[in-house]
Amino acid sequence: MAKKKKRPRRPPTESPLAPRGGANLERRDRKDEARRLREAERRRARRSASLRRTFVSGGIAVGAVAALVLFRSFQGPDDIPQAAVQAASQAGCTEPEHRPNLTPAQSHLAPGETITYPDPPATSGKHNGSQPPDDPKVYDTPFEETLAVHALEHGAVFVYYRPPDTQGGIGQDVIDRLATIATGSNATFLAPYPDLTLETALTLTAWNYRQSCPVATTSGTALTPEVAATIVNGFVTGFECTGEAPENGASPC
Repeated sequence: MAKKKKRPRRPPTESPLAPRGGANLERRDRKDEARRLREAERRRARRSASLRRTFVSGGIAVGAVAALVLFRSFQGPDDIPQAAVQAASQAGCTEPEHRPNLTPAQSHLAPGETITYPDPPATSGKHNGSQPPDDPKVYDTPFEETLAVHALEHGAVFVYYRPPDTQGGIGQDVIDRLATIATGSNATFLAPYPDLTLETALTLTAWNYRQSCPVATTSGTALTPEVAATIVNGFVTGFECTGEAPENGASPC
């Protein structure tokens, strides 16, 4: 029997599923690029959302502060902290006295016009038309009272003291402590007032309000720096830059 001839083997053909190097590499590169673009877009979206949240939160906070300041600017005196009320009582001080009808006029003095305030230190009345200075806040000589009244009209507080070189004057340690309060304030000034008496040796003024403290209690206990600071801080809390002042919001408030 004759042997069958073996057919020669053909070399294997390339499978249609086998990767085609150039075309697949380009497709993979395009997919990678699209994926990178999508991820970059997602990162941009996250950053934008975070910035929006930050701006919205900041806007709400700023708006809340502005609303609080505006509300405080229209309302009358704030409550004086209880610690200040107790300190004033123990030191023999008067309560803050409301004096709306003592010198009701709030107009400017005409050029060359003068005024004598009844029952000084004044808390209202006609005053110097010049803008009172914002700084300094601490004086070692008497402050021009017609300018002080102008500052009170804007919401300022004046802390007056009987000079220490006067018999029964306020101690220098008290003055130094109160100077730190005035220096760190928006609109509180400290100045000597030689006409103060032993009973009014420390006198605090705001528009239409006044409070006075003696240099010592009836038992002889001198006004200490910390007690004086507590009383003054309380008065400032109650009256500095509030709606009681008819032109509150003007400099220095």
